[in-house]
Amino acid sequence: MLAANHVSHIDPLLVAEMILAQRRVPRFLAKDSLFAVPVVGWWFRSAGHVEVDRSAGKAGYRRAVEAVARGQLVLVYPEGSITKREDGLPMAMRSGAVRIALAASVPLLPVAQWGAQEILLPYSGRLRLGWRRPVSLVVGPPVPLEDLHDLGETWAVKEGCRRLEAAITAMVDQLAGVPADR
Repeated sequence: MLAANHVSHIDPLLVAEMILAQRRVPRFLAKDSLFAVPVVGWWFRSAGHVEVDRSAGKAGYRRAVEAVARGQLVLVYPEGSITKREDGLPMAMRSGAVRIALAASVPLLPVAQWGAQEILLPYSGRLRLGWRRPVSLVVGPPVPLEDLHDLGETWAVKEGCRRLEAAITAMVDQLAGVPADR
């Protein structure tokens, strides 16, 4: 199970390239509206990505848990959308990635990326061509969740989200050159 920060619409392509280079196939948790786009939807279904209806996410959650339990590598953007922060740093994390990892008893690996927002500007659709722009991706050690199973679901998920957010934020801060004392 992977959880990555989200800075641009091209993130999935860059993260998929990183995962495919490791000879693994990523399965993305993706909003249902993407599955409705004619060519994109066909490709998403063919590639085995997991459709999530944000208004009724339980079916998507169950499909994600089943995929992870089968050994598939599922990637979630726990912010739920591209960051809306002016500085591009991560927003608060939603609980889906932690819930899936806890339910399937699998490691949750944080992924940090930085630079994609300089290629395709968030929410503008403006592609910046020309000079190469560096993009950095890093996978951190698993977020410790094993000790949370005895806390009860509410507390386990809350603490797991806090840990995931801290891990991704620290990694993104390092990639973005943010001072440690911010």
